[in-house]
Amino acid sequence: MTLSELSHDPLNFFWNALRTRGVRLVVYAIVVASLFPSSRFILLIAVILSLGIIWWREYRFKQDSKFLYLTVFVVFLVIGYIAAFINVSNIDELRLGMSPWGNGILQVPDGKYSGVGQGYRGPIKLEVQVKNHRIVDLKTLDYPDLISVLDNQIRLFKKQLLEEGRLFVPGQPEMLRGAQETLTGYVNAIQDALSKGIPAFPQYNWFSRLFLECFIGKAPDRVTLNALAILFAVFMVFEYAFQSMLIPGTGRSINCYNCASCVGVCPVKEVEGVQMPMGLVLLTRLGNYERVMELSKYCVGCGRCAAKCPIGNSGPLVISAAFQAAKEQKRSTSTENKRDTA
Repeated sequence: MTLSELSHDPLNFFWNALRTRGVRLVVYAIVVASLFPSSRFILLIAVILSLGIIWWREYRFKQDSKFLYLTVFVVFLVIGYIAAFINVSNIDELRLGMSPWGNGILQVPDGKYSGVGQGYRGPIKLEVQVKNHRIVDLKTLDYPDLISVLDNQIRLFKKQLLEEGRLFVPGQPEMLRGAQETLTGYVNAIQDALSKGIPAFPQYNWFSRLFLECFIGKAPDRVTLNALAILFAVFMVFEYAFQSMLIPGTGRSINCYNCASCVGVCPVKEVEGVQMPMGLVLLTRLGNYERVMELSKYCVGCGRCAAKCPIGNSGPLVISAAFQAAKEQKRSTSTENKRDTA
């Protein structure tokens, strides 16, 4: 699958892309990242490691250049992170001199400003009204922590804040689950709102904002982590079933119980640490057709495994389907190489 095929036969290009596990992995990651923005960094690391393992194997045995492209991308990420880190550090240092804390409220003109802070269960959104360089009103727009942390801590802090008229460091909250994160998120939301009212408040450059938004994102909250764990389990079940559905004849591998009944009656038993024929059926389920092709020569095709299998799976049939898939992949790669050379 090369870019030249996209211009010659776009339908075949997208079909081959769909049949490639690396491409599907990237598509899954993009979908999840769009649903859970705070998961982007975790997904980025997972995709790089997964593709690195897959493409390194192809680079070693086929000299495929995809691993080199991935290496260039990782170098770009490292350079981009260093550049963004330098900019963020410099801007954060400048912001210290223009902080809205305490007497910093004198820099904020009259008006209403909205801000966001990360709470225990999600972002806390509020609106701050400033008049005569004093905080005169606080309106909570979104407070997802209410399900686990009552707003009594927030009410107390809000009362003290309006009396002071300026932002100050709150005291230690009661020992309630999530109370510290909630109060911290509430204070950060006020700081974010007041900072927007300060003229010429230092901002990160466009590259840092774009890089952090696309590749790093915010720290994942509990909801995101729980969702990622569930989606990973769904992905594992769906992906290996989907892989077998795409390749004709390999769908039988999904039904394997891993009971090793076929191993007991196989005259070969084991080859190069792989149990026969169960190991080849599992390799087929994983999509490692080349390895199946390498070991298929040891199968004698006696059919004893089909008679012993509790669901009637035939090892030779599954192995044959994987063998044909490996040959098709090699034939497609050879055709693409000839077309690119020409």
